[in-house]
Amino acid sequence: MAAPFHFDAPGPDAVVLLHGWTGSPAHLRPLGHQLNEAGYEVVAPLLAGHGTRVEDMVETGWRDWVASAAAPAEEILDAGKRLHFVGLSLGGIISLLLAPVFGATSVATINAPQRVWDRRNRLAWLVRGSHLIRPGNPVVPAPPEMAVYQQQYSDVPIGTVADLMDLIRAAAVNLDRVTCPSLVIQSRTDETVQPISGRLVYDGLGSSRKVMVWLEHSRHVATLDRERAVIRDAVIRQLRETADKAAHDGTFGP
Repeated sequence: MAAPFHFDAPGPDAVVLLHGWTGSPAHLRPLGHQLNEAGYEVVAPLLAGHGTRVEDMVETGWRDWVASAAAPAEEILDAGKRLHFVGLSLGGIISLLLAPVFGATSVATINAPQRVWDRRNRLAWLVRGSHLIRPGNPVVPAPPEMAVYQQQYSDVPIGTVADLMDLIRAAAVNLDRVTCPSLVIQSRTDETVQPISGRLVYDGLGSSRKVMVWLEHSRHVATLDRERAVIRDAVIRQLRETADKAAHDGTFGP
């Protein structure tokens, strides 16, 4: 279930779904099926070091995670399709960084961090590159019907936290480069990311076409939570609107 997936479709638009830090594509699989049913090709890569065992992740860093996300994006553009990014948490941060690089038609983030609740992350540079692992916070159970998709590490590779924080800072200073249509989804009850993160991302974006959606009853992995239908509808709405505009304009960019 934690494996990467690829759902093909004949249309001109393709979506790269990016999972979060210590998570896996399983968190996005239900959304991926729904987007594919709506007519979109969907690719969800497994970020380096994820989806196996946490010891594998301590050997990776931000460059490896970004490369994992960039590879399917390049393949989509090489195939002549319009590219859309949808990212959860760290996946949202990587989406924001790659969208201007690849000239994405749109980008959507779900609980992408700018501020996090765990203050220990500020000291991550002290153990950068180490092989330390500590128990993670208790996993918030998904609704029973989504439990099979709750595939993530229960421990935290401390040595990679500094890489995570590096990417968060890089996204913050490059938000104004994101000029394609953008969707920012943020949970008010996020136990990992401070909800102000959503507003910081939205306000910093350089796009003239951006939408903010607040989730009132969802935790961090909102794609498996009570308001997952809200996420589905918002993402599909953006995909349809931006794809229609791009097709009308005869362009592949914003």
